[in-house]
Amino acid sequence: MPLAMALRRRYPDARITWIVERKAAPLLEGHPAVDDVLIFPRREGARGIARFWRELRARRLDATVDPQGNWKSGFVGLLSGARVRAGLHVRDCKEWGNALLTNRHGRRARGPHGVDRAFAAGGPLGVDRGPDEWGLSATPVEKATWAERLRAAGADPSAPIVAMHLTDPDDARSWFAEPWAETARALVAGGFQVVLNGAAARRPLAEAIAGPGVFDLTGKDDLRGLLAQLASMAERPGNVLLSPDSGPVHLAVAVGLPVVCLSGPQDPRRTGPRQGASVTAWEGLPCAPCLERRCILDPPTRACMRAISSPRALEALLAASAGARPQAPRRRGPSSTAG
Repeated sequence: MPLAMALRRRYPDARITWIVERKAAPLLEGHPAVDDVLIFPRREGARGIARFWRELRARRLDATVDPQGNWKSGFVGLLSGARVRAGLHVRDCKEWGNALLTNRHGRRARGPHGVDRAFAAGGPLGVDRGPDEWGLSATPVEKATWAERLRAAGADPSAPIVAMHLTDPDDARSWFAEPWAETARALVAGGFQVVLNGAAARRPLAEAIAGPGVFDLTGKDDLRGLLAQLASMAERPGNVLLSPDSGPVHLAVAVGLPVVCLSGPQDPRRTGPRQGASVTAWEGLPCAPCLERRCILDPPTRACMRAISSPRALEALLAASAGARPQAPRRRGPSSTAG
């Protein structure tokens, strides 16, 4: 999104199309940098791809920008027929074949983060840098709907809130029920309300965390509803999001909500919050960071996530709530670092 905003500033009269998978498309509703959204039919077979190709070619694109750097995104750019297909430097590509499918390559990214890589891909079009301006916002109606849902659950939108985003327990990036529950109890004892978010499938995990002052909203919000919650929370100082490395971390950053990211297999310098704190515990683990979604140890122990203790997460949360400046990133050892 910072790349899209930079493109809009550089080419104010251009028509910008964003190609996206269906599940993320709601985030682009009303986005100030985007004129047109085209859904990539990931699971719709050959007919879906053929329909997508016709719709793509009908737009007669002059240029594409590919900040992902994999085979799939490069192939989409090639299908577009655009004369200019800007992409990453070959050493920044996630998959080497992407460099064969783009024909204008940016310089090496200035940093390891995805936003740095996005700007590097935009270099051939003259947008190799810019502010972290996301362009994301929720409507007043969406915010009011979230506030009513929170009141219906028994919570007070005006009181301090820590939102906990619960992810798939089988994902190597996920935390465990025991530290979630311990952290929630400590937060409630400290005067916070705890709101649990996540897909409906996370309800068993939410039940294990449940207790006084903990409000379960799992399965009750779509992507726009989650954006409304994070944007509403950002309007009041002291509110924080706690989450493993996942999409809501970046949504929170985009709307200005302080965030604490639990980074186990990930390197927060690459995939963590652009601004905020990341808690890691990598000491004695030569496999970290591995960036995998399934633990690569045999047997899989998810040792990197188990090493993140509730007291360490709580320390980072209280600092974020108080507006403390995160520490500088460190490569190894238990830490609370800047994302």
